[in-house]
Amino acid sequence: MASENLSRARLSRRELLRRGALVGAALSPGISLLTAAQGNSPADSSIAEYELNVAAREARPDGRSRQIWCYNGQLPGPLIRATLGQKLRIKVVNHLPMATSVHWHGLHQPGTWHMDGVDKVSHEPIPPGQTFLYEFEATPAGTHWYHSHVGVQYGNGLIGPLVIDEPTPSARYDRDEILLINDWFLRPAEQILAGLLRPMRAGGRMRGMKMGSAASRTKGMAKGGTMKMGDKPDIADVPFESALFNGLGRFHGTQAPLANLRVRRGETLRLRLINGSSTYQFRMQIDGHPLTVIAADGAPLVPFTVDNLLFSPGERYDVLITADGGQDAWIRAATLAGDEARAILRYADATQSEPAASPVIWGKRSLALDALRSPTPPTLAGKPREVVLRLGGTMQPYAWNINDEAYPHSQPIAAAKDEWLRFVLDNPTGMDHPFHLHGHYFYVLGKPDGLNLVDPPRKDTVNVPAKSRLVLLWQANNPGHWFFHCHIEWHAATGMARVIEIAPTRP
Repeated sequence: MASENLSRARLSRRELLRRGALVGAALSPGISLLTAAQGNSPADSSIAEYELNVAAREARPDGRSRQIWCYNGQLPGPLIRATLGQKLRIKVVNHLPMATSVHWHGLHQPGTWHMDGVDKVSHEPIPPGQTFLYEFEATPAGTHWYHSHVGVQYGNGLIGPLVIDEPTPSARYDRDEILLINDWFLRPAEQILAGLLRPMRAGGRMRGMKMGSAASRTKGMAKGGTMKMGDKPDIADVPFESALFNGLGRFHGTQAPLANLRVRRGETLRLRLINGSSTYQFRMQIDGHPLTVIAADGAPLVPFTVDNLLFSPGERYDVLITADGGQDAWIRAATLAGDEARAILRYADATQSEPAASPVIWGKRSLALDALRSPTPPTLAGKPREVVLRLGGTMQPYAWNINDEAYPHSQPIAAAKDEWLRFVLDNPTGMDHPFHLHGHYFYVLGKPDGLNLVDPPRKDTVNVPAKSRLVLLWQANNPGHWFFHCHIEWHAATGMARVIEIAPTRP
């Protein structure tokens, strides 16, 4: 069986932690933004080497004080950058009082699936006071990110940007910048999850309602598959509090500083947009500055221009903007319920005051999934094996599942090496679910009644809207144990996930 074939490839706990030793690290007193990680570059240019120290500290990212968990004292963690094909060598030192891991979201890990960082799937988590050395090939090129993959830890701040540079950029621009957006809560993520898991009081939200049942199609369901709660639609299990751009945000009533993206008039920027949220989709717009989309999840696209784009937890988009506006502009990210976070596009010759407060006016051109097109002809299998995955769950008890099985009490999906699979994601629930496949790209073919077999985009994370079906096609060409899961933290933590076991080629 696939699991038997691959179990021999697992590293032992002693081998995984053989470099274990507590390494002292002085954490910076303030929050640095997207600086180089600690570590010395080796003489061998084929290797990019970094060190990440995982620890807790007090901070006020949105004006409210709480303990955050972070890498090298920063929120988000330091930028890790390499060139396509280099070896990445990253030493992770765990100063937390509990075990942790790092998942390199978007990297395919060819031949090194045990470095993928998923708790109990890739390797055992790193114990407190221990060190783990991650080594793997920097591929594919593009905008990616890294985060803890133990429990719901990344909601506490364990996130950071990761860029793999292509030898020849797919577009012309003057320089690139990163905007990593994430939702933010005052309570630790573990407390939020515990609150969801507690039995609800009578009359509580969606008490006993099965999200995949007929009950979710009652008159309480608002247009678009959301549930009305007061005067706002319920588009998440956790009430919105605030959101951060590159680690800075402003909770209502505070005067916390906002992130500034500084530009020179006339230059063209490649903005690498990352949704590092635990919960929320965000519609993102830079007032008065159109966005030309050139890549999704690292994979190139036929360029097209929009005014704003909606992206879900785990997704990344590369866009070009030209700094040709007359004045500073708001950078906005808003939930589907209208809760908004802001940063500032700041011109070098402008004043230091903030742009005038104004309600958002969304541009008419919005990104749509079916508008994404691959610039190169796809390789599509003639007769892939179809796997139907029905998404479901309940709010009490709080649990989410696939095909009525909740991970880890679920059967893995077994695949032979180089087999083509056609995943049909059936989402009858009242919520969107952004799904992420580790170790591979997939082609997004679209809805079953309107498949794009000519130029479908490649992605590794895609949102499956409420009350819809979506077809993905991919080749299991990377042997190993890979996670496939909803990237809403609370959904994955309570069972909306599967392990995919790809067997190596038999001799």
